[in-house]
Amino acid sequence: MIDFVLIISSLLIFFIVQVTINREIPLTLIAIAMTVFVLSRSNNIEGETFLFIIGLLLGLVIEVALGLILRTQHWEKASFFGVPYWLPVIWGYGFVMIHRVGNIVLEWMR
Repeated sequence: MIDFVLIISSLLIFFIVQVTINREIPLTLIAIAMTVFVLSRSNNIEGETFLFIIGLLLGLVIEVALGLILRTQHWEKASFFGVPYWLPVIWGYGFVMIHRVGNIVLEWMR
């Protein structure tokens, strides 16, 4: 239960900061710091670091490639090939969190 609360609270903090801070670099540093904090404070499942890196790289490829093909979103402060710096970090974080939430749900169902 604590893992689930940690996941939800960290996502809420990120979105509140995203709305209030309009600068790219502080937002990126906050995203990275939150990711490191959550991954270090909760139970580290084997392979999560690899999963984070896969999510980061896949998110970067998806955002850049689809941005070149069809731009449905416009980032005013995009810094890296039209993608904000923090977005691939959040993709990696999302991969890990989806894995953890899935494990929590499976544990609740048992």
